[in-house]
Amino acid sequence: MKSTELPFDLMREREMLLMHCAAQRSEMAATLDQLQGPLQIADRAFDGVNYLRDHPLVFGTAAALLVVVGRRGWWGWLRSGFILWRAYRAFRSSVTV
Repeated sequence: MKSTELPFDLMREREMLLMHCAAQRSEMAATLDQLQGPLQIADRAFDGVNYLRDHPLVFGTAAALLVVVGRRGWWGWLRSGFILWRAYRAFRSSVTV
């Protein structure tokens, strides 16, 4: 027997181990494909948190807006917004005539 030759039993065991590794790799790939969507959502959430950490003025403005809206209520803001939008449209149409 040459030193580079393996006995038949070792070659068969090596082949079985290689097949097992290939099966595990394909199983891991399938699992990672299923996790791709949730991982992208988590990445976006982390990006949003980092943005707010880098831009505290935006965070403070949003917090103040939530406090003001919470006191007045959404319906009041929607009604005011609609009235302003109608006034803008009326003004715009009167200026272009």
